[in-house]
Amino acid sequence: MAARDDDADFGSKQDALPKKPCRSGRTGMRPFGTLGPRVEVEKYREQLEEKAAAVRAALRGAVLEAVLEAMEVFPSPPTGHRHRAGPFAVRRPSSALRASQGLYLEMSMWDPVARGHSLVRASEVPIYSAPIAAAMEALRRLPIELDLELLDEDEPDEDHDWEKAGADQDSAPNAWGQVIGRGLRTIQFHSTLSGELMVCLTYSDERLRTLKRGEKLPGEDSSSWETSAQGVAWTSAAREVRQALSTAVAAVGFSQPEIDVVGRWRRRRLCVDRDYVVERIALADGRELEYRQPEGQFSNPNVPCEVHCLDWLCREAQLLQQEAACSLGSSSSSSVRLLELHCGGGNNTVALAPYFEEVYAVEINRSLADACEHNLAANHIRNVRLLRAPSAATDATAAAACHAVLVDPPRSGLDDETRTLVAGFDHLLYISCNPAALAEDLRFLGPDFEVLKLALFDMFPYTTHAECAVRVRRRVRRWSVIPVGRLLRQLASPWWMPLTVIATAAVAWWLRQRRCRGQFFIS
Repeated sequence: MAARDDDADFGSKQDALPKKPCRSGRTGMRPFGTLGPRVEVEKYREQLEEKAAAVRAALRGAVLEAVLEAMEVFPSPPTGHRHRAGPFAVRRPSSALRASQGLYLEMSMWDPVARGHSLVRASEVPIYSAPIAAAMEALRRLPIELDLELLDEDEPDEDHDWEKAGADQDSAPNAWGQVIGRGLRTIQFHSTLSGELMVCLTYSDERLRTLKRGEKLPGEDSSSWETSAQGVAWTSAAREVRQALSTAVAAVGFSQPEIDVVGRWRRRRLCVDRDYVVERIALADGRELEYRQPEGQFSNPNVPCEVHCLDWLCREAQLLQQEAACSLGSSSSSSVRLLELHCGGGNNTVALAPYFEEVYAVEINRSLADACEHNLAANHIRNVRLLRAPSAATDATAAAACHAVLVDPPRSGLDDETRTLVAGFDHLLYISCNPAALAEDLRFLGPDFEVLKLALFDMFPYTTHAECAVRVRRRVRRWSVIPVGRLLRQLASPWWMPLTVIATAAVAWWLRQRRCRGQFFIS
């Protein structure tokens, strides 16, 4: 990724950036924009080859050389691949741009190297999906009046008359722009392949900073936030924004797009109709999956590349299932059960569930767990048990009942407790957004495990970030037919413990009987 001429000092600071994520949302990377690096679409293939070489180098020593050379590389669309954008800080354009081009706001990200706000325009950063790019350009030209005093000083404004602001919207054609702009700080976007779009506007209100949980503002004494004067005024103004965005998205080829606008304050939230989008993904096995993705919760930003990842997981899950059934001595591969850690909103869970007899899915985040439960029901998945818990505290009964494990940890990799848990399985699927952390976890597993397959998914083009996936299997020892690790886990589980006690007592009784008859002597 080439930087501009005024970024010559970037190289000396590049190594320190990954340790301190910047506000660009691209961990350890400078944001694209007027101050940052340029998106070089013409060099995408070259940069992808460099990224693949870097991944091989990071995993060398933890993965066999033959597997590294056979690594599958799944490219991203060079442009229009990013379905999540922001948060962008809002800035007011100069008077010259406002007068000549009719611009009312600009969107920016903080550049930690240039120490300034780098303006981000969809026409200059062609990574965003068509709905997001259209919405970004439309918002720049909507008559949204930013509150300059609040932007500069964060001053409280306890005397603002929201009832008058709501009434003014009926008489003044652009009065809604003042309501939307008052206290506006950041904007985020979330789109889908089908053209759905959700825009989240984040606000600062000094009155809410010192407000304790459960306390109400003066205008909320007899009503909720939604029905207060400010809530009613904002919702009415947000509908105007939604109508303008619908027109802009329809103009780029999406007929009757589903647009939602969400407003966020400290411990307050308003939305026009919905606070989520619904993604629909067609897999190579013929299924079409439906996912609800809530506002503010994680979902993969590169949906076209995520489809490749799901197809790869389904293919490898079939092979894993067959191998696990064979090691269990089962004639039916459908008897294999899967434990999934860090399941999130059920993205992988929904796709892989049909390939297993049962799936135990673990997630600690309540919103993501609720989304996962909805997605399972929407896709008619009934063989998944959803457990709300930290991955490291996974119930021993659930772990002992499963034959394989799927992990999708954060960038830091697996924690020590989860590593120990994973090491007790014979079959492993591991999705990683950090090859260095993946290498460390594979080294922890040691020589008893081997990586069978490796894949690279370019979720973040034009950056150094790489998403990898591996399928790992415990090596089969010639002198061992029984999977000892799994046998010990099962014998220690609550399900097998009564049988273990009965069997031990029976053997002890038999030994006593033989000893009493003098057939052999035990010293």
